[in-house]
Amino acid sequence: MASQSHQKGSRDFGKTIIERMVPGGNVFQIKPKALDIIWGGDPRYWKVPDSDEGSAELLQVCWLEVSGWLELSKLARDTTYKVNFKVSMKPDAFGWSGSPVYLMAKVGGNKFIWKSANISGKQPGVEFSIPEDLKFTVKGADVTGDAKLNFGLYEIWRGRWKGGLVIHEVEISPESGPATAS
Repeated sequence: MASQSHQKGSRDFGKTIIERMVPGGNVFQIKPKALDIIWGGDPRYWKVPDSDEGSAELLQVCWLEVSGWLELSKLARDTTYKVNFKVSMKPDAFGWSGSPVYLMAKVGGNKFIWKSANISGKQPGVEFSIPEDLKFTVKGADVTGDAKLNFGLYEIWRGRWKGGLVIHEVEISPESGPATAS
């Protein structure tokens, strides 16, 4: 059996998707194992954890596409949420200068919302969020059928090789809620 070149996320609530209650709604921590990672199944390009814990490390790609989703029924209606990729850079990170990354989110059947971020020059080993301010509101009409919040982190337009990005998790949290507690 041939190995898959792309990682298909394992959606296991309580293991790869952790839900915590906070004032104002729930926070969802989505582990790298729950994400769809283009080229994530090929060890030449990504180092993806075998277990539900651990970070995904980008070794080298020229096409960065990491995406996931969450059922809108899990989110509180009429609440504004933030979606952030919690990441860090390796000391030998390369290829990010002049290549901003884009975080996109789509709530149900609505249009995509997006933010760009310049991640070149970040201090190695220090966790930061991409982006720091992507917000969306779940309206009652959005939560119908199997409606989803789709989100992703992309850099597919420049065609440059890049590496050294470490993805720790994706956090979806109420705008008024606290950031991930240690």
